[in-house]
Amino acid sequence: MNILYRLKLLINVLRGKYNPVFIILTAEPKLVMDNQLLYGKNVFITGAGQNIGRSIALEMAKQGANIYFLDLDLDKCKKLELELSTYAVQSKGFQADITNQQDIDQIIEYLSQENITIDTLVNNIGIAVRKSRIDDFYLSDWKMVYDTNVFSPLYLTQLVANNMIKTSTKGSIIFITSIHQWLIHNDPSYSSSKAALGMVIKEMAIDLSKFGIRVNGIAPGFVKEDEQGYPRYWQYGQLQKTSIPPKYIGRAVVYLASDYFSRFTTGAVLTVDNGVTSLNFRSQQS
Repeated sequence: MNILYRLKLLINVLRGKYNPVFIILTAEPKLVMDNQLLYGKNVFITGAGQNIGRSIALEMAKQGANIYFLDLDLDKCKKLELELSTYAVQSKGFQADITNQQDIDQIIEYLSQENITIDTLVNNIGIAVRKSRIDDFYLSDWKMVYDTNVFSPLYLTQLVANNMIKTSTKGSIIFITSIHQWLIHNDPSYSSSKAALGMVIKEMAIDLSKFGIRVNGIAPGFVKEDEQGYPRYWQYGQLQKTSIPPKYIGRAVVYLASDYFSRFTTGAVLTVDNGVTSLNFRSQQS
């Protein structure tokens, strides 16, 4: 961390924008565990080119997982492939549109031809079209949001899960939802699509449990970091007055994907929200 950035952090601490404890915790150990929790697992991640998806890929690679991923942006695919090459894992990115079934079929076919069995699927991709008034309602927007956030991930999940069943793979499926599956966001198409995924997780967890396949979700709060990789000030954060760095979502995925931690966890949605969903008007009056 350069001197100017240290000074900026100190000023923000003095202004009450950052909790000093958070600044101390930013100096992290290079090695968290000497036994890689995901060693040898083949992971597929959607929308991995940036922010949460990218961090999921990197955190899982650190734990020994082979990473296969898709993103709409070819340059971001190449950049992430380069980042992943620093780890002793296999990785490959695919430029693809999650809503294009032909793209998904081709990826699944490629993995099959290469004898790669995906045992962990992370449905990360999602979009929002912010419309809050009845006169802003366009059915085409809702269809686009649901196709991207719900229907297309379910199509991919069906293909991957069927292959897990066929190969007797006791795998893990993880959906990235949102705290707005419960909280109003003034964006009903986005919020309701995430709420739909919340119930999909519960239904699918029961449906696939007989095959030893776990299905879980993660509901992030406000996730953002600046160009230096540090969170931004956010007054509504309760635990820290900042946004959540995306690596913490990646680490939550590692937790749910790891048999060591989550062998008996299915149908759950893990909330990583900096305390925001615990708020109500009475807590603000105390």
